[in-house]
Amino acid sequence: MKAMAAVLYAPKKIRLEEIQLPEPGPNDVVLELKKAALCPTDIKKYNADKPDVESALRDIGSYVLGHEAAGVVIQVGSEVTAVKPGDAVAVQPMIACGHCAYCKQGKTNMCLNLLGIGASAGSFTDCVKYYHETGVGGCYATHLKAPESCVIPLPEGLSMEAASLVEPLGDVIHSVDAAGTGKNDTVVIIGMGPMGLMHVPAARYNGAEDIICVDIDDTRLEMAKKLGAKVIINSAKEDPVARVKELTEGLGASKVFVTSGGRAQLPCTQQALKMAAKQGTVSLFASAALDADQLCVSMNFIHYNMLNLTGTVGFGRQHGEKALKMLASGILDHQIIRNREFPLSQIEEAISLYGKGENLKIGLDLTQV
Repeated sequence: MKAMAAVLYAPKKIRLEEIQLPEPGPNDVVLELKKAALCPTDIKKYNADKPDVESALRDIGSYVLGHEAAGVVIQVGSEVTAVKPGDAVAVQPMIACGHCAYCKQGKTNMCLNLLGIGASAGSFTDCVKYYHETGVGGCYATHLKAPESCVIPLPEGLSMEAASLVEPLGDVIHSVDAAGTGKNDTVVIIGMGPMGLMHVPAARYNGAEDIICVDIDDTRLEMAKKLGAKVIINSAKEDPVARVKELTEGLGASKVFVTSGGRAQLPCTQQALKMAAKQGTVSLFASAALDADQLCVSMNFIHYNMLNLTGTVGFGRQHGEKALKMLASGILDHQIIRNREFPLSQIEEAISLYGKGENLKIGLDLTQV
């Protein structure tokens, strides 16, 4: 089967061209993709911000990025039972081995041999090898071959635009659920990028009402209010730790999520620890820059305040299924998050604009090439 794809040949060199997809194996499906979305993970690979990207593309071959997408099943392997041709599905991009100790415990996001559609998990080199061996690449294409485990059927009536957010929302739901977020919590979210913003309705979906959002961008903070934040704090204009303590009668927040990554993560994490209540949880959602300074924290501060300092990565199928239910519920207006769209042929323009100004999740229309 032939497909049109945005093929990455070298750092910052993408060509839109026709590729050949191998026939699906017994446990594979083929999707006609409709909508996708950009992710910083993809952009880091496009820019070769990961150490093995340039060498893998040079020594093994080209690759197709992209792991946030939705489409329709058009072909299934002989042993596929979960879906059939014509089913609308979202992509769950993690490809777990199924036999390591973590997989046997159902912790597939911790798989010791993890790979990902669009190189969303595992090493880039291993993902490129897997693509050239099996034809399973990424979602910046009109069609995708994938293992059956990598698709989740959509609820009736859910749009492809909304469904293309299942992967990032699944990550967010994992974050919120792992922290045990519920109706009695005071929640602080630091960093109002797309993932931080999605923490707001995810916490609300779990019953939390007292949600405080922190950022330095007033436009992003207003988006947080539209999504259900009770209080917004511009940390460039006031001390967020003092303000959170004031709002909580000196106690602090029971759940604090650090969703700012890169070089912002260290100062934001330091703030998070100071604004957490005794026995509170501070969860690191984003990843720091590879050469960022290390976090230094007093062991006695953690000990005497009985703080939980944790983090999450990836998600399990249960989180993806919950993401679909949440999107279907309407508690998240996906158009606030996926607020711009380009045809696949303009993917490099979309990459150049990602994260700038009011752009949040930039979508790709895979039906327009």
